[in-house]
Amino acid sequence: METKPHEPTTVPMETESTLNDAQMKRIQLYLVIGGVLFLALLIAAIALMAAHPVATAVIRDIAIIFVALETFVVGAALVVLLFQLQSLIRVLRDEIQPLLNSLNETANTLRGTSAFVSQHVTEPVIKVASFTAGVHRVLGDLVAVVKGLGPKSKA
Repeated sequence: METKPHEPTTVPMETESTLNDAQMKRIQLYLVIGGVLFLALLIAAIALMAAHPVATAVIRDIAIIFVALETFVVGAALVVLLFQLQSLIRVLRDEIQPLLNSLNETANTLRGTSAFVSQHVTEPVIKVASFTAGVHRVLGDLVAVVKGLGPKSKA
């Protein structure tokens, strides 16, 4: 009894895009239904408030208290945010600034080192290489002239 290796099944790309389209249509439908329900509840609340002014006054007072508490919470969050911002500024000034200064010094040292190497190593090597190439060309032309073949270079 032979067993065949398991072949993976693949979902065609069209099926995936169709599922995504179906999901998008479903989400759009839910959003429209939710919007209609919200609008209906808002209209019902306005009608009930107009019919019962005493209950509306109580709800208004509760809403004012809720807004005042929310304002207090937002103010406290802003104070905490200011303290956090102050500590972030302190960290940037005390820890990051010295690191950047050290990095700048390292870059300046590297710049000086590369200028030194360029001036004292690279330039002499280039001069020697060009001189050697010139001597090689001249010697090649002299050998060619001596053999009677004429110079190799056309310059």
